[in-house]
Amino acid sequence: MILEAANKYYVDLLSDILAIKHYIKNNLGVFITILYLIGNFSGVIYLATLLNNFSVDVFQHIELNDFLFALISNPAIVLGYTVVIIFTVIASRFELSRIPDPKKPTLLKKIYYGIGYPLYLVKPTYALAAMLLLPLCAYPYLTANAYSEKIKGKSTQSYSLSLNDPIQKNQTNLLAEVQVITSTARNLFIYDNKKNKLLIIPQNNIAALVPLIKADIAVEVKPAEEVIKK
Repeated sequence: MILEAANKYYVDLLSDILAIKHYIKNNLGVFITILYLIGNFSGVIYLATLLNNFSVDVFQHIELNDFLFALISNPAIVLGYTVVIIFTVIASRFELSRIPDPKKPTLLKKIYYGIGYPLYLVKPTYALAAMLLLPLCAYPYLTANAYSEKIKGKSTQSYSLSLNDPIQKNQTNLLAEVQVITSTARNLFIYDNKKNKLLIIPQNNIAALVPLIKADIAVEVKPAEEVIKK
C-alpha cells in the first residue's frame, strides 16, 4: 500500500513537472510576471513584519515597488530562498530517478517511503507548492524579526543624520545617533537611539547620512614613574 501510493505520487509529480516546464517554455512572460509577484509578496511579509515591530502600519507609507526593493536590498533573503529552490529541485530529481516499483517491495523501501506516506496522499502539485511557499513566508518573517531585535539592541550601524528642514518638535537639523530600519522611495525609516523610537523622514528632507565610526582602541596609561625613568 505504501509503495503503491509512493509510485502513484511520483508518477503524477513527474507528469505535473513536465506540464509546468512546457507551460513556462510557451509562456515565458507570464512566468516572469509570476516571479515578480512572488518577490513582491516576500517583500510585503518582510516590511510588514519589520515595521509592525515598531508599531507602524506598512501600508500607509509604502508603495508597490518598495516591496520588491526591500527584497532586493536584503540579499540574505534572496540567497536563502534560492538555496531552498535548489535543494527542492535536487531532491525532486533524486526521488524521480528512483520511483519505487510496487511489484518489488523490500523492507528498506517500506521504511523509507513509509516516513513520507502522509505526503503521498496529497496532490503532488499542492505538496510542491507548499514546500516552496512555506520558506517564502517563513524566511522573510524570521529575518525581519531578527533585524528588528538588532536595531532595538542598538547593535547595527549607527549614523549621524543631517536634515534640510528641522523637525518641528525639537527644532533640530541634526540627529546625532540613529539606525536605519529601511528606506523607500518616499521615506527613510530610522530608529533614534537616544529617544528609543522610530522616526519617518521624507527623502527630500535628508541632507546627509554619515556613518558613525566607533574607536575601539584601548589606550594604555602608564604610571608617571615609568615615564620618568624612560
